[in-house]
Amino acid sequence: METAKITTKGQITIPKKIRELLDVESGDRLAFELDGGSGVRAIPVRRPLKPLRGLLAEHAAGRRVDDGQIRTALRRRAARKYGSR
Repeated sequence: METAKITTKGQITIPKKIRELLDVESGDRLAFELDGGSGVRAIPVRRPLKPLRGLLAEHAAGRRVDDGQIRTALRRRAARKYGSR
């Protein structure tokens, strides 16, 4: 069982094992839901895919798209949005 201490501001640090299990990292959001009894579930809030709509349109044009083309399109989109690093 993993534990965390609550600060005076109501904040906690989520243990690394739990962060890995939930696949969350700094800046991600969690939703909390009562689990029927005395438990609470933490649920990662996933970003919608809507911003990615049309991302592959320039590559696809009615054709199948492979993983490499998807990765290239994602890299280009990230470079345009956030600048290249």
